[in-house]
Amino acid sequence: MKNKQNNRLFDKSLKLVIATIFSFSLINSPLLFKLTDISEFESVAHAKKSKEEKAAEKAEKDASKAEQKASKEADKAAEKASKDAEKAAEKASKDAEKAAEKASKDAEKAAEKASKDAEKASKKAEKSAEKASKDAEKNEKKAIKFTNKVDNKIGKAFEKYAKDISKAQEKYQKAAQKIAEAKNPDKKIQQAEDKLANRLSKADDKFVEDLNKVSKQLVKNESVSLVNSGWVSDKVYSKDFLNHGQRVKTYVEIAKAQGLPAYVGALQANFGNPYETGIVDLQNQITDLNNVITQNSQSIQNLNNQITLNSQTIDANLTTIATLETEVATFNSQLTDLNNQVTDLNIQVENPELTEEEVTDLQSQIDALNITVSETEAQFNATQTQLDVVQNEVTTLESDITSSTTQIGDLETDIANATTEISITENELAATIENVKPGVGVESGWETVNLDTNNDGVVNEADVNI
Repeated sequence: MKNKQNNRLFDKSLKLVIATIFSFSLINSPLLFKLTDISEFESVAHAKKSKEEKAAEKAEKDASKAEQKASKEADKAAEKASKDAEKAAEKASKDAEKAAEKASKDAEKAAEKASKDAEKASKKAEKSAEKASKDAEKNEKKAIKFTNKVDNKIGKAFEKYAKDISKAQEKYQKAAQKIAEAKNPDKKIQQAEDKLANRLSKADDKFVEDLNKVSKQLVKNESVSLVNSGWVSDKVYSKDFLNHGQRVKTYVEIAKAQGLPAYVGALQANFGNPYETGIVDLQNQITDLNNVITQNSQSIQNLNNQITLNSQTIDANLTTIATLETEVATFNSQLTDLNNQVTDLNIQVENPELTEEEVTDLQSQIDALNITVSETEAQFNATQTQLDVVQNEVTTLESDITSSTTQIGDLETDIANATTEISITENELAATIENVKPGVGVESGWETVNLDTNNDGVVNEADVNI
C-alpha cells in the first residue's frame, strides 16, 4: 500500500518537473548554465527535490501509521477470535460429554431392559418347551397305546385267518382220505372241494371284516406312529390315499376281485406293492439282461452263419483264383511266343536278298501275328482284371470274418457280464422279497403279486373290478 502511494506521488512530481523544465528552458537556460553550471533541466529537478522528499516522507509516515494501526487491529481481532474459538470448543466439549453421558445412561437402561425382556422370554420359552415336551410325551404314549392296539388286532386277524385256512385244509385232507376209500369218490370229492372253497371264502370274508374294523380305527385315529409297530412301512403309509385305512381296504378289494387271498392285499397295503418295494424294477432289470443275452446270442449265431458263408465263398474264390492264375500264365506264355515270332519275321523282312513276293508273304504273316497278339493281350487283360476282382473279394471277406470274430468276442463278453449281473440282481431280488416284511410267515409269494390290473404303474381304486 505504501509503495502504491509513493508511485502516485512520484508520477505527479514527474509531471510537474517536466512542465517546469519546459517552461524555464526557453528563457534562462543559458544564463543559469553560466552561473551554476546547471542546465535548465538540472535546476528544475534541484528546485523540486525538497518538496518531493517531504511528500514522500509524509506519505511513508502515514502509511506506516496506517500499517501499525491495521496490525494492532488485526492482532486484536485474532486474539478475540482465538478466545471465541476456545470458548466454543470448551462449550462443544462440555456438550459432547453431556451427550455421551446421557447416551451411556440410555444404553445402560436399554441393556438392562433387554436383559430383563430376554430373561422373561427365556423363562416363557422354557415353559413352552416343557409344555410341548409333556404334550409330545403324552401324545407318544397315546400313539404307542393306539399302535399296540392296532398291532394286536392286525396280528390276531392274521393269526385267526391262518388258523381258519389251516383247519379248512385239514378237514379237506381228512375228507379226501375217507373219500378215496368210499364209493362214488368223484361226487364226494367235489362236495369236499366245495366245502373247502366255502370255508376259505368265509375265512377271507372274516379276515376282510376284521381288517375293515381296524381300517375304520385308522381313519378315525390316523397316526404315523403305527409304523413303529412293524405292521406298516413308513414309506407306504397311506401312500396315494387319504389315509392308511382306505389303502388297506382298497388293496384287499383288489385282491379279492382277482380271486386272491385277502391277506395278499392287506400285506401289500402295509408293506408295499412290487412297484413301491423295488421288486418290479429288479424284475425288469433281470428281464432286460435276459433280453440282452437272447439278442446277443442271436447276433452271434447270425455272425457265425455269415462267417460260414464267407468262408465258403473264399474257398470257391480260391479255386477260381488258381484257375485264373493258370490262364494268366498261359496267355502270358502265348504272348511271349507270339512276340518272338513277330520279332523273327521283322528281322527276315529286312533281308535285302528277299524277293518282293517273299517280303509280302512275310509281312502278311507279321500282320496276322499282330492280330493274334492283340486278341491274346485282350484275353490276358480281361483275365487279369477278373483275377484282381476275385482276389479283392477274398481280401474283403477275410476282413469281414476278422471283424465278425471280434464282434462275437465282444458279444460273448457282454453275455458273460449280463449273466453275472443277472445272478447279482436275482440275489438282490431275493433279499428284497425277504426284507419286505421279515417274519410274517406267509409263504405264498404275496410280495411279487401284481395288483395293478390296469397296468398304469399305480395300485389304487382304478384297479378294483377290472
